[in-house]
Amino acid sequence: MAEEKNKADEEQQKAEKANEKREDSPSVLEWIFAALGFAVLVGAVGFLIYRGATKNEKPPRVKVEVESVTPGDGNYLVNFRVSNTGDTTAAALTIEGELKTGEKSEETSDVTLTYLPAQSVRRGGLFFTKNPNEYELSVRAKGYEKP
Repeated sequence: MAEEKNKADEEQQKAEKANEKREDSPSVLEWIFAALGFAVLVGAVGFLIYRGATKNEKPPRVKVEVESVTPGDGNYLVNFRVSNTGDTTAAALTIEGELKTGEKSEETSDVTLTYLPAQSVRRGGLFFTKNPNEYELSVRAKGYEKP
């Protein structure tokens, strides 16, 4: 009986050791996710190195478009949309609006946008005392500074 008990104990110890090995070693699913995580990490680092080595920075390319003219209490609001399709940011971007009749400037208004990041769009407005619909309205970017 003692021999049988010893054999049973030995078999139980072997089974426990086999279970410990299985619990300690990563499963196939864990290896797959580890490989995917490593591939994503290598891809991200590779992309950053590529962008840093080959980036050809274009200056800000600013385009201003009038969206609407809204009458208010004694003034008119010209809503505009400004986009930057360049690779660099424009800070302190000045937008100027001008009302003209022929060559004569009737009224001007300007606004400064604090920050226009690369590949982005911002909206703003210019106030006029005269109705922009009765004049030739031009809106343009006037200048910026590098941040």
